[in-house]
Order: sequence, then structure tokens, then C-alpha cells
Amino acid sequence: MRRNFCIVVTLLAVAIIFSTLSFAAQSKDPETLIYATIGGPETMDPHWSYDTASGEIIFHTYDNLIAYKGESTSEFEPMLATEVPSAASGLIKDDGLTYIFPIREGVKFHNGAVLTPEDVAYSVKRGLIFDRAGGPMWMMFEPLLGTHSIEEIALEVTGVENYSDLFEGGDPRGELKAQYKDAMIKVYTNYIDKTVTVEGNKVIFHLAQPYGPFLNILAHCGSWGAILNKDWCIAQGDWDGKADGWWKYHDPENENDPLYAVENGTGPFVLKKWVPEEILILERFNEYWKGPAKLKSVQYYYINEWTTRKLMLQTGDADMIYVPVQYLKEVEDMPGVRVVKNLPTLSNTVSMFPWTINAEGNSYIGSGKLDGKGIPPDFFSDIHVRKGFSYLFPYEIFIDKIMHGNATRVPSPIIRGLLGFVDDPSLYYEFSLLKAAEEFRQAWNGELWEKGCEFNIFYNEGNDVRKAACDMLSTYAAMINPKFKITPVGVQWSSYLKAFLTEKLPIFTIGWLADYPDPHNFAPVYMGSKGDYSAYFGEAYREFARENVDPLLEKGLKENDPKKREAIYRELAQIAHDQAISLYLYQPIGHHVERDWVKGWYYNPIMPGEPAGADFYNIYKE
Repeated sequence: MRRNFCIVVTLLAVAIIFSTLSFAAQSKDPETLIYATIGGPETMDPHWSYDTASGEIIFHTYDNLIAYKGESTSEFEPMLATEVPSAASGLIKDDGLTYIFPIREGVKFHNGAVLTPEDVAYSVKRGLIFDRAGGPMWMMFEPLLGTHSIEEIALEVTGVENYSDLFEGGDPRGELKAQYKDAMIKVYTNYIDKTVTVEGNKVIFHLAQPYGPFLNILAHCGSWGAILNKDWCIAQGDWDGKADGWWKYHDPENENDPLYAVENGTGPFVLKKWVPEEILILERFNEYWKGPAKLKSVQYYYINEWTTRKLMLQTGDADMIYVPVQYLKEVEDMPGVRVVKNLPTLSNTVSMFPWTINAEGNSYIGSGKLDGKGIPPDFFSDIHVRKGFSYLFPYEIFIDKIMHGNATRVPSPIIRGLLGFVDDPSLYYEFSLLKAAEEFRQAWNGELWEKGCEFNIFYNEGNDVRKAACDMLSTYAAMINPKFKITPVGVQWSSYLKAFLTEKLPIFTIGWLADYPDPHNFAPVYMGSKGDYSAYFGEAYREFARENVDPLLEKGLKENDPKKREAIYRELAQIAHDQAISLYLYQPIGHHVERDWVKGWYYNPIMPGEPAGADFYNIYKE
């Protein structure tokens, strides 16, 4: 009897403790929102930013000419422009080659300067000149100049074979050879300068070709369309707005970029503090043209460890947190917490195989030979290697066990929700250890199976889902052949991106959030010779893509008939399958987790954020 009484008392005490934790939790500061997440930003420069973490901060600190309307991905509303151009209003002319934007008056930058049309023109031209390797500015080059980069224009104008040939010692960041100076000035005056002009209070874009997604590219959510203050940029040591010397400001190293760690936008929040991979603090801009935000401050804490983020949510020390899908059940029944599920996404996650790897000083490929202690740089140029890994991944098991059903399979880069998506069973690789082994036995004339291999595969540190994908590949590879030694490695996000850009990663897993909702924003990225990912698959792949992929990409972009466009992207999906270009792991189903005192959150799948973005201007706390 006494023992039972003690048990009852003990259980009652535990219940009181948990009740206190659950119901005593309250917002620590009604004007400050705490967001605990992973993977901090790489930069504050809108023209460098091409990762979700950086784009998320730029979204809150900079404005664009127009914005998506609420939750829509097809309707727009004015932002720094006073109207959204249309043919009916006369602001889209010349069969889609001219776009006119009247500029809002009286808008202030964070340093107190007043927005002018010249700031808008400078922002666009500065982005085109900046055009960093692997960056987002290809989206502006295609419609405005009909090319992919400023380096392509420079090669055409100067007649050299490689961009580095223009510079002393072959260093693009060094001195320009004197004989090319006049030609390089013409790159600006004859091309860049003519893309955008100013007439009174209007900014006019002059396109090289009709381009259906052009308004999507300019819209808020895309940092590359953010508007900067010209005088402030120059004061930071940035481009001076002149034709002579523009090349000195092209493709800088990240930390040497004058705007790397500073901001001066017109957005509702100001950057007050940034300690990379630790903390970032935004404060309300009280002179915001739409009126000040309700929140006084937003604080990001970058915490890779899940248990810490969970405890912060439970105790009310965090108002929002990043929750990987495998931990979603741990917060679904947490008192005082709101979980929004089944959010459609415009993103995917893919593991990629560079056909040729940069071997210089590269420890990730071991010996660099097919001797059982490494892999050769062209390891993945053998299609049997790529097909072997394609059969090796347990797609359905991964979605069920790791994603807990919060994802779906896609057979190519073109995801559900986009024109051209095909759900053809013949395009999906099945999980088959037998077929994987058959392919690996044929690879490298049988030498791979006999000698084995040893190398690293990569994911960004703190992303447990991607870690699980790498672990599965490693486990099943060793299962079919113990001589296959593949070691998963987690790397901090900023370092991860640098390693990928130098073409040193053998297999790397990464995701893509749509820049704009169109298949042309996915197929080129993963398959084109100049794609933001596929351009770093090595020269062997680039050569293949130039011949087999790029012509279809160009045809798909220019085709206006939806049925004909769909057929083109179906053909691209077939190439992706037949060549086993990458492992198309999954398309996530989104979710959002917040304390129930947070109000005003809404969902737009194009908004930057992980796994679902937030527009803090509209958010407040009760």
C-alpha cells in the first residue's frame, strides 16, 4: 500500500513538472522573435547570394521592384515600382522586349538616402558586372543579353579563347593586358549599359528576347533583383558606375566583396549583428515606406544540434525552429506549439556525380587512382558507375523511414507543380542491390569490382536528412562489396559551397528552391553545361551537355506552345534517366513549426526559408 502511494506521488510530481514546462512557457519578449535554425548565410550581398540562408536575410532587408501577392506564385503587386508592368497598361511594349517601371518616390534606404531611378539602374548593371562564378546573375543575362555571363560577352568582343587570357599572368583578378582595354570598355558601353535606361521617374528594361518568366525573375524573393543604393555602394569600395575598370569588380572572392558583411536596403529590417554560423540579429527599420513592422527585432540562432532547438521551442526560448522531418512527431503534440503540415513545395534534393573531379590537392578522392585506396578523377564518367549508384539508393525506404512520408519521388530535375513534370514509371530507378552489383561489375572493365574504391561523400553539417542519405549509400555500397569504402562527411555550409565550386567533391547532396516557378529554372540548373550545379560536374560532362542538353534547353525556353514545351522537357527527363546524371532523391512536402503566440505567418513556396519561409514584416506576437 505504501509502495503504491509512493508511485502515485512520484507520478503526480512528474506530471506537475511537465505541466509547468508546458503551460508556464510564454513569450520572453512580445516584440522580439527568436528563430533557431541551421546553416547560416554565406553573404549579405544580393548579387552573391544564391543560397537559401543568405536569401532569407536579404528578403527582410532589401526590396525589389515588384513582389508576389500573398501566397500566389503567379500574381504580382507593386513594391519599389508603383505598377506591375503589363501589355494592357502599356508598360510592356515591343512584343515583350521593353518593360517600363515607374519608381516609387520618397522611399528611404537604411542609411537615410532616398531611392532614385538611378539606384535601380545601377543595381541591375552592378549585378551584371559582378556576375560571380556559380551565382544567380545568369537569370538576368538570359533575358537582357541573350547570353549566360559577362565573360561570354568579353570573349566575343576581345576574340580571346579564355577569359583569363585577358589578364597578366592569366589571373582574372590581376592587371588587364593593355591591348584589351578598349574592347573591355565596349563590353560595358555596347552591352551592359544598354540593358537598363532611365527616363524621368521611369526605369526601362530592354530585353534581347521575349522572356515569359521575366517578372518572376525581378520579383521579391529573388535577391538578384534587390535594389541597392548607388552612392553607398561606391562609398564601400564597390563599382563606381563607370565603363573603365568594371572588370576589377567582376567575380570577387566572397570575403573580399565590399558588400560581404554589410547591408543598406530599403526593407523593413536592418542588419545589426552577424556572427557567421552563430547568431544574426535584425532590427526594425522605423522609416520603412509601408510603415514599421510590428516586431522590433528578429534574432536567428544557428544551432545544428536538434535537442537544443527542441528544448528552446518547448521552453519558449524560441518562437520558431527548424524541424527536420524525422523529428516532426516530437513537436506535433507539444503544448503551445503550432505545426502546419502538407505544404506543397517547389524544391528538390539531389545527389550529384561530377564526371571529372578536380584532383589538385584533393584528399577527398584518396589516392586518386583505381587501386582500392581512392578513385580516379574521372571515376563517374563511366555510366556503369552512375547507374550502379542509381540502383543502390533505397528511395521508398528513405521517404518512409527518414522523411516519414513527407516527400515524394521525382524522376528528373523537373518537379511536381511545374510544366513538363512526368510521372512515368519507366523513368524511375528501382532500389535493387542485384542490379547495382551488375552495373558495378561492368564499370571500368571490371577493375572497380575487383579492386574496390575509397572516397568521401558529402552533406552540409546539421542536415540530418542529407546525412541519412549519404549513410545509406555508404552502407549499401559496403554491403554489395566490402571493398567499397565510402565515408560520409559533414561540412559547414559556407565551406561546403566553396568545395563544390572548386569541383573537388566526388558525390555531393544539395537542394534547390525555385527561383521562379518554371521548368527552365530546374532543368538547366541540374543538366545544362552552364547550370548552377551541372557546370561543376567537370569538362567531360560540360562537353556532353553542350551537345545533348543545351539545344533542348534553349528550345524549351523559346517555345510558347505549352504542349510542345512539355514534350521538350519530357525528352530532357529521358536523358536524365538514360545517362543516370544524378540521384533525384525526393521532392519534400513542407511543414512549419511555431509557438501558438506567433501570428501573421503565411506560406508561399517561392519564399526563401527552411523548410518554409516567413515574412517577418507581417508577423507579430500575442
